[in-house]
Parts: sequence; structure tokens; C-alpha cells
Amino acid sequence: MAGELNRVYVPSALEEDGRSLALGCFSSEETAWQVLRTFLKKSDQMSLKSASVVVWDVDVVGEDGVTILSTMECKDCPVCGRHTFWMDLENFSALCHGDACAAWVEESTIEPGVIDCGWPPVRFMKQTKDIEEAFAELFKVGDQINAVARTANMQKDESSKLLDEFDQRASSQD
Repeated sequence: MAGELNRVYVPSALEEDGRSLALGCFSSEETAWQVLRTFLKKSDQMSLKSASVVVWDVDVVGEDGVTILSTMECKDCPVCGRHTFWMDLENFSALCHGDACAAWVEESTIEPGVIDCGWPPVRFMKQTKDIEEAFAELFKVGDQINAVARTANMQKDESSKLLDEFDQRASSQD
């Protein structure tokens, strides 16, 4: 006979319209997190507001039987722009679960008061003094990516026209 089950781990998500999506009930925390992370990769296809992992103690009545391990809010990613950037505000950390992005922000585990941020696809990592500066750095990376993408999609004569237009405006301001 299997061992007695004392706790269950429940990952769930909340849609913007208030509906709750239960993702299952698991005997291990690791499995609950794996299920939630896999689900969050599809968050740009839904209107999700938040997600959480909750622990329920079996045979305990009332509030003493539940512990919230983590609650995360979904935001638009500062790098890829998709609605896949999940932020845990209590233990400040954030991660984009979008395909091929994985932009992240978190408090430094080595230096108190320092915020680390990065974008793995180009091995970008930076330390900042505060959260706002970290997000500004990630927005810069996103802006650079968008600029490169726009330039790559331009016709050859289109870039020349934009440069000529810039030169004309610059000379008229002199």
C-alpha cells in the first residue's frame, strides 16, 4: 500500500474575466511547478491575469490547511512584447515564458539591493540599482530587436528615402 498523502499541490491560473482554471492536484511540489510552467508558455494565447501554486494540508479544516507558495501576475514582456512575462511580486522575480525569449529580472542572491536582469538569447545580463532601471534596460533590448527587425524587412530604396527625409528635416532646422 502506498504511503499516506499529507499534502497536495494545486497550480491554477486566473483569467482576466475572473474565471479560475485549476490545472490539477499533485502529490509533489515539483510536478505542480512543471505543470504550471508548461501552461504559462501558452499565456499569450489566453487572457490570463495571475497564476499561483497553493499547498493544501489533507484533513485540516479552515485557513490553517492552505499555504500559498507563490502568486504571479502576467504582464507584457519588455523584450518580446508578448503577454508572457510572469512576475512574482512577493519574492521579486520575473520571467518571460514566451518561446525563445526568457527575459528575466530578479533580486541578486549575492549582492543585497542589486537587481539582476537579462535576456539569454544574446547573453545579455546587467546589474542595476532598482527595478525601474532593470525594466528600462530590458525595454532597450526590445527596442533594438524591433529596430533590427524593421530594418531587415525594409526594401533597399525605403531606407534611402528615410535617410533623405531625415537629412532634409535636419537641414531645414539649421
